[in-house]
Amino acid sequence: MGDVLFKVEHVSKSFPGVKVLDDINIELKKGSVHAIVGENGAGKSTFMNIVFGVYQDYEGRLLWEDAPVEFASPLEAQAKGIAMVHQENSLIPYLSVMDNIYLGHYPKKGAFIDRQSLRRQVVKLMEELKIEGLEPETKVNTLSVAQKQLVEIVKALSRDAQLLMLDEPTAALTTKETRCLMDIIETLRQKGVAIIYVSHRLEEVFEIADEISVLRDGCMIVNIPKEKFDYDEVIYHMIGRKLEEYDAAGEDLRDLKNSREILRVEHLSRRNELENISFGARKGEILGFGGLVGAGRSELLEAIFGYDPYTEGEIWIDGEKVSIRSTEDAIRKGLALVPEERKIKGIFPGLSVMENINVASYRELKNGRLISKHKEHASAMKYVEELKIRTTSEMKLVGQLSGGNQQKAILARWLRMKPKVLMLDEPTHGIDIGAKEDIYRIIRTLAASGTTILLISSEMQELIRLSDRIVVMREGKISGVLEKEEISQDSIMHFAMAYGV
Repeated sequence: MGDVLFKVEHVSKSFPGVKVLDDINIELKKGSVHAIVGENGAGKSTFMNIVFGVYQDYEGRLLWEDAPVEFASPLEAQAKGIAMVHQENSLIPYLSVMDNIYLGHYPKKGAFIDRQSLRRQVVKLMEELKIEGLEPETKVNTLSVAQKQLVEIVKALSRDAQLLMLDEPTAALTTKETRCLMDIIETLRQKGVAIIYVSHRLEEVFEIADEISVLRDGCMIVNIPKEKFDYDEVIYHMIGRKLEEYDAAGEDLRDLKNSREILRVEHLSRRNELENISFGARKGEILGFGGLVGAGRSELLEAIFGYDPYTEGEIWIDGEKVSIRSTEDAIRKGLALVPEERKIKGIFPGLSVMENINVASYRELKNGRLISKHKEHASAMKYVEELKIRTTSEMKLVGQLSGGNQQKAILARWLRMKPKVLMLDEPTHGIDIGAKEDIYRIIRTLAASGTTILLISSEMQELIRLSDRIVVMREGKISGVLEKEEISQDSIMHFAMAYGV
């Protein structure tokens, strides 16, 4: 690691009525990856916005190579050599890759854009970063989420950035795409670029970071060098309590061996996606589904729930053969699904927390023909309190809540329906560690009360920690089933990669 490039000294920031950063001190070294972790609301975004020149009214000072600097705007920060890649991409969809990368600082030939030079520079940048499969002339609206993320990174580096800030860069990436990003970060590290890396995924933070700073409630709690990284200790500093306090929610009294089978799927198939899927799940069981991205796990749950019906096979619920051809059929039979893409398929962002919780249950909230406002409010507040949904009011738009609280609102909607089988597809995707632990508690409590859970998670430790058994899928088929005592990361990957299968 090189010399110190950038210092943040005694920086504090307040908004009306609340202090969001309190006496923050950080040193960023050339050729080093500095991870900043913390729950939503810890102050990470505010910190990055100060460094990037979005906020100017703060206490303390910033130093660039030991010289004090002040940025009146992001343009001034960029001119100094600071770049930021936001979680939500800011690309213009109908422009090409190369136009998006150099928009605002095109190479010129006289008064005109030098298109040949533009293309050469983009190709050179992508070669340096070892990015393949991106053509400079391709329109951005035809790219995958991962490719757009790569364009954002190239765009940020097109101004010769010496300090790069990445905000949740892998939130929408597959395992393979994340690996590609890690390789790019390593290339940048070798070039001497200082990197601020913000992520909820501690596994990748531990892999890529040289040091970790933990923020909690706007305060710098601890700075940890790589040689002292410890998973439980980092979580303890992030949430202010140990994981054992969550896990000690109570003794597991379930008797799964003697529980009756609630869900039975036999020979389920759908053309080009699912082939001859058979499994059973017992009352109160958490049945995990492992496999690589694209293995068919989400497609399976969506077929069972009637989003995209199966073409062959049978489904039995509580001993009764059922026909599910729509989501309405599934709901009537006691099935519920919390989808992976909560912003597209889960929440109604323009409706309130109360409306999102009650949207599937309004028949039960009527007095005669009219909805009872008292019942509607009481129903929402019951789940806001039980699931610890952090909101200033049940009337607040759910789109204004953090990802974790949006997910809790979706869970509340289905819990209100008291389903026999609750299917969860990546239930903690993009959620901070504290909210994750709350959702783990909810899942365990539901299982203990007799709800059957089908769980998809790409986070290996989460899948292992929660599941009673794991069905591993590969290319739309079941490649293995692991009992509790057989579950390990190696055994899951054995079947996911089909070693010897």
